[in-house]
Amino acid sequence: MITVLIFFALILLIDLYPIVRRRSWRGAFGFLLLFIPALTLAILQQKNIEVPSLMLALGDLLKSWGISYR
Repeated sequence: MITVLIFFALILLIDLYPIVRRRSWRGAFGFLLLFIPALTLAILQQKNIEVPSLMLALGDLLKSWGISYR
């Protein structure tokens, strides 16, 4: 668990710091939009919590709309 947090903290420092320093708020927002869900999923997987697949939910939604491969 600690290694996951250290790894993500390093990514945050290496990648986000230059974006904020250039005051690219759109870039920072985009980075955090991807970073926060990735961190959340990594922590959940580290704690052995099952996360349902979004592809299965998307497939069910498309089938309910009448869109499918078959």
